[in-house]
Amino acid sequence: MQMMRKLVFQSDFGLGDGAVSAMKGIAYGVDGNIIISDVTHDISPFNIWEASYRLFQVVDFWPEGTVFVSVVDPGVGSDRKSVVVRLTGNRYVVTPDNGTLTHLFLSDRVLEMRLINESVNRLQGSDGSHTFHGRDVYAYTGARLASGVIGYEDVGERLELSSLIQIDKDKVQIEGSALTGTVEILDVRFGHLWTDITDSDLEAIKPVYGDMLNVVILHLGVELYHGTIPFCKSFNDVNPGDELAYVNSMMNLAVGIHQGSFAKSYGIKTGPENKIRISVNQAV
Repeated sequence: MQMMRKLVFQSDFGLGDGAVSAMKGIAYGVDGNIIISDVTHDISPFNIWEASYRLFQVVDFWPEGTVFVSVVDPGVGSDRKSVVVRLTGNRYVVTPDNGTLTHLFLSDRVLEMRLINESVNRLQGSDGSHTFHGRDVYAYTGARLASGVIGYEDVGERLELSSLIQIDKDKVQIEGSALTGTVEILDVRFGHLWTDITDSDLEAIKPVYGDMLNVVILHLGVELYHGTIPFCKSFNDVNPGDELAYVNSMMNLAVGIHQGSFAKSYGIKTGPENKIRISVNQAV
């Protein structure tokens, strides 16, 4: 007996209407015993960058064979491709090829990509619907793959990974005694800024806990924040309301306010046009 795979949904649909429920209903129609969960349905509307990061944030923590369905699809009904990729750890993502796979691709997790053959892998009777591929194509294909109705080779023809659509993303830069990275995403509930500067990148400037870091944050080259804040092990190393820098659960540098929102306090957004530059403050 085949072990039941997990089916995990992500979208920008929210839970205020029936869209997510419809997708799950389609999945249960394929196999009533399928195990369904969610990443989130609170991706900012149309924000492909957020969708890309949230997949990157969670995929490694799910068991082998898990199938993710990610639907942030402002180009639905256009000629953008619908694909399934196979990841390291024998996991899969069903999604439009619109940049949603950027973080997974850049982190070397994408091994193979196939075009969904909608003549086979599409909900019967849905051909006249052009605005809800999340239900008609992605949930249906994801459920068939997760339940073993189809194998990965049955998704459709193989595509070259070189054709995968990516969002432009700068690499972390080392400039003398400073590091420049991207403010990638928010720790949403708490307003902390998560960057792409890894703990390995920090070795270039060698901060130790208790050091003061010079921090500059820019949006399209315009400075939004410039301050000196402590590099801490945990939030309780500073008082409530104080700023701090720390290594987050993704092992990347983050900046926050203890029991406050750094993002709201300084009007900072996330994405490839938002940069952070850090250096260790050299006290005189």
